[in-house]
Amino acid sequence: VDAGNGTFWKWGPEFMGRLPGIEAQKLFCLPDGYFPGRDPNCAVPAHLADLCARVRERKADLGVAFDGDGDRVAFVDDEGVVLHPEEMLVLLLRAPTPPMRGEKVVHDLKCSWIVAREARRQGAEPLMERSGHAFIKRRMILEQAALGGEVSGHYFWRELSGGDDGLYTAMLVARRLQAEGRPLSALRREVPPRFITPDIRLPAAPEGVAALLARVREAFPPDRVEDLDGIRVRFDRGWGLLRASITEPGITLRFEGEDADALREVAEAFLAPLPEVREAALRAGIDTA
Repeated sequence: VDAGNGTFWKWGPEFMGRLPGIEAQKLFCLPDGYFPGRDPNCAVPAHLADLCARVRERKADLGVAFDGDGDRVAFVDDEGVVLHPEEMLVLLLRAPTPPMRGEKVVHDLKCSWIVAREARRQGAEPLMERSGHAFIKRRMILEQAALGGEVSGHYFWRELSGGDDGLYTAMLVARRLQAEGRPLSALRREVPPRFITPDIRLPAAPEGVAALLARVREAFPPDRVEDLDGIRVRFDRGWGLLRASITEPGITLRFEGEDADALREVAEAFLAPLPEVREAALRAGIDTA
């Protein structure tokens, strides 16, 4: 249990260790607001290098890392590999209990389509929502959804009145892993591969962002365009997203394809109306993938 010197320094290992059959070992479990152990953002795999090494060293079955305030959580499998939140959502949808047939599942619009596809395969209804804790929680409550997730590592549960909690999720994953009887690495390998970029952040003047969005909207058939948050265009073999950054003057792009070739095709098609950002976006998101 890697608390990252954050607020779950005590309750994380203590409550995980109360589960029958679980031996919880501590990493960075001294509270310190300067976060000397690692960066408190557990959604970045590079920040979990020490946890990955500790899992391999101790031959542990599971690694759990909390962010600074404990609402987000990340997971490391028995081989020391960090699972992406989208992979975890797929595995949670596949868990033997509770059955997902007839349920609703909320995911943010940046999620890989492996989540929506798995939800449908399990007989559940996927509901795409704009990114952001408040938006996902509101949709969870309105729809009485069973499960929700974001690529940032938030997991939402009906049992928590639509709210999220890193410790609740970690304990649930540990129990379900025990019930599965197979290592997490084996389950991870059964998740379909993802061909998706991270967020591609580029500087842009605030007054110019609306024009960029308008150009993309006008370049594609209306039935292919979604404007839940920014502009998201669906292609036959993938999708592209452009939205205004909410933290800095700029834009955020994200692309997904059926495979590596489709990913590049989608990105190039989406960026064709935006020649001023095309090269920078491809260099940052595709050429380095």
